[in-house]
Amino acid sequence: MSYADFANVFAVLALQLRATDADEAMVRAYYDVLKNFTLESVQRSAQALARETDRRFFPTTAEWATAAGEARTSALRQHLLTSREEPWQVECELCEDTGWRLSTCDGDDYCGRRHPHQPHGLARICPCRPTNRTYQRHHTFGRTASQ
Repeated sequence: MSYADFANVFAVLALQLRATDADEAMVRAYYDVLKNFTLESVQRSAQALARETDRRFFPTTAEWATAAGEARTSALRQHLLTSREEPWQVECELCEDTGWRLSTCDGDDYCGRRHPHQPHGLARICPCRPTNRTYQRHHTFGRTASQ
């Protein structure tokens, strides 16, 4: 974003919020803070700031930078495509796709302990692991990058 582009956005927002004390030094100071944002993010954030019903003063650089960051995030989310064709659903009701079945040992040898003990919770590997697509996707992500 060029200084001239930013100065135009600044001027419009200053008029909308009646910031009559704005000068060249103020525009430069705001530009230094906001220059790393895209022009689109700065324009959208300026529009959002101008529409705030309870705003009575020109925003600080921090307020405008926060609004520009929110505008950038919103724009990025709009451009993201969903990679899933079918709606998400749990593939395994027993483990909810975590790969671990939660159960309770009542103090017998169910958990593998041979001596008397108190009841406790435990997790066992779910038999769905080899075929559960969600579990497999979460546990193979990034493996090829490190090999």
